Amino acid sequence: MSSVGLKVERQKEIFLFIASGELVAGDGDERIRQELDRVHELGNTRVILDLSDVSYLDSSVLGQLIHGHSILGKAGGGLRLVNPSQRVTDLLTLTQLIAIFEIYPSREEALAGWL
Repeated sequence: MSSVGLKVERQKEIFLFIASGELVAGDGDERIRQELDRVHELGNTRVILDLSDVSYLDSSVLGQLIHGHSILGKAGGGLRLVNPSQRVTDLLTLTQLIAIFEIYPSREEALAGWL
């Protein structure tokens, strides 16, 4: 059984993904990709991924986040990250991906610029 949790909510034209557990290859990366692609196919371009309850993510999930950042950005939107743990922040820093993502301390702050 997978330890990944992903709840999807919608606020107007913004999708909020609330993740929990460990996001790793298999269920984690596949679920993220499916939801990002679904949002994009619906014609939406703005996603906020709340990482507050994510203890770890691996390179396959990072790949999906880059994929989401790319497809949503090209469509005029974006992928914003909320409250990554120190461990996740360290991984983003190590991979130099911290420079490409907009990172916010809270959902409210991530939403503020888009509402």
